[in-house]
Amino acid sequence: MCYNTPEFSFGGVFLKRPLGEIGKKIVHGVSMFALFALSLAIALFTTSIAPTMFRQTMAEDYIPPAPVATETETQAPETTTAVTTTETTTAEETTKKTVYKANTDVKTQVATGDKKKDEDKGNDKVKDESLTSSGSGESLPEYDPTPLPPADSGLGVKSNYSDFVYADSSALTGWQNIGGVQFYFNNNHKTLTGMQKIGDRNYYFNDYGAKASLVGIDVSQWNGTINWSKVKADGIDFAIIRVGFRGYGTSGPKPVTLDKNVETNIVNAKKAGIAVGLYFFSQAITINEALEEAGACVNIARKYGIQYPIYFDTEYSNPDRDGRADSLSKSERTNIAVAFCEAIKNAGYAPGVYASKSFYDDELIFSRLSSYNIWVAHYTSKNTDFRHPYKIWQYSEKGKVSGISYNTDMNISLYDYAKKSDMKNLGSNVILTDSAGLKSYTLAEAKLAAYEQTPTDAIYKDTFSTISALTNARVKTELLEKLEEFKKTVETTSAPTTVVTSSDA
Repeated sequence: MCYNTPEFSFGGVFLKRPLGEIGKKIVHGVSMFALFALSLAIALFTTSIAPTMFRQTMAEDYIPPAPVATETETQAPETTTAVTTTETTTAEETTKKTVYKANTDVKTQVATGDKKKDEDKGNDKVKDESLTSSGSGESLPEYDPTPLPPADSGLGVKSNYSDFVYADSSALTGWQNIGGVQFYFNNNHKTLTGMQKIGDRNYYFNDYGAKASLVGIDVSQWNGTINWSKVKADGIDFAIIRVGFRGYGTSGPKPVTLDKNVETNIVNAKKAGIAVGLYFFSQAITINEALEEAGACVNIARKYGIQYPIYFDTEYSNPDRDGRADSLSKSERTNIAVAFCEAIKNAGYAPGVYASKSFYDDELIFSRLSSYNIWVAHYTSKNTDFRHPYKIWQYSEKGKVSGISYNTDMNISLYDYAKKSDMKNLGSNVILTDSAGLKSYTLAEAKLAAYEQTPTDAIYKDTFSTISALTNARVKTELLEKLEEFKKTVETTSAPTTVVTSSDA
């Protein structure tokens, strides 16, 4: 390999000489410089630009863990260490990056029973607009209160070939139990539908006229000693029991305090056959405090088992609205509620949020809470006009319940957590009719039984005709299917058989 020998100037003097060796050195120097520059660029990309791109990709592609399924009366896994989070990030980023875990190592104290010592000011909680005015909404009809019927009143004729129950309702009024399902008949012997007020309690009736709601209360130590057997006998299906609270004052941190009656209330309510849920009156001002409050609830739930959710109770602490959590922003309050609920969910229990109608609208970001079990407080003589879906409505604080000496918060639940049912199909198997209709259904069943016993063509035709004349399409379909099933059985058993003889072989 050879190099050209160009002219070059040095100090103004032009020289002309072979540059073979010099050229080699120059080329080598340039090559080394280029290699160094390339290495520097690669290092810069690796340490600065690439990690940023990678982190951005991971954040966009990250999928949060799947929710933990809630199991009734099941012990939760032992994964409850508190997680430190950065509260300056957006709510969505925090939820995405953090798996919240209840702090079950939280230090607690037991309430003294002195309201001023336990809850600082000792006065009643503030009544916001949802809890003081009658509110708007559709008026509820009011009926004379009558005792709920026994579990099985014996009304109705059970089908021998399906799940249907036939009943003559032409003379029924008030509460009736038909086929294990509760109905309420007005003075015109018609069932009710939608939200109704009977006596001083609210009930919801589904499209079949069946009672598709449960009656509940929520209690704390301020309800005194409760006779839970009497509570159950008075028609109460569920109770949401306070686990504890924090003090309201702003002078320093406030400990997690357990309601002094929480364990007694849970044990005796469950013994009486009442489904139990829990709530914590929160005054958390940080996410870590919310995880402490969740931990106290999880510890109680693991010890006793519950059927209903565990609720984050958020509301103003007192009429002056000067409690430690009363000045939280909408975003801060929602972040804390989400942390509590996620910790409850990750411990294996169903999380929920309790707040008043106006609090949901003014102090919380509802879109971030809609996946949890919503319990709304709205005291009104009308149907609540709360604009979001809910499962429990607390409609009064002045309920009268046998076994409790003081006024009690009254609730209606549109979901049966113990049975995991929305109750929309309750009563779908009950066929309400008059005396003539009852005779037609029982006659069809009798003729179907006759054909099953003696499957002749004449009886088949007569049975087919009788069933086809029934007015209820669902009953008609099921009984005709049963008739055809019997017919096929007869045809199969009576089919001629071919006898193979030795000569045929």
